[in-house]
Amino acid sequence: MRTARLLHESGIERCRAEAITTAIKEAVINGTVTKADLSGMEAEIKAKLQWIKAIGGIILAVLLLSWLPELILAASPS
Repeated sequence: MRTARLLHESGIERCRAEAITTAIKEAVINGTVTKADLSGMEAEIKAKLQWIKAIGGIILAVLLLSWLPELILAASPS
């Protein structure tokens, strides 16, 4: 372990240097996002976007239906 050796050479006891190095290594490994993690998140986001699109379409349809009589009256010749 190069990092542990460098820490030991800088004056830290070997067992502490190794413990520090191990803790840093575990933090980096456990905090890393993998491609599989990103793929899973991408699928979740796509599914949620489909719901958002569907809800937006329903809202638009409701608004158009509520305005339809006014639009028909405005379009008809007086």
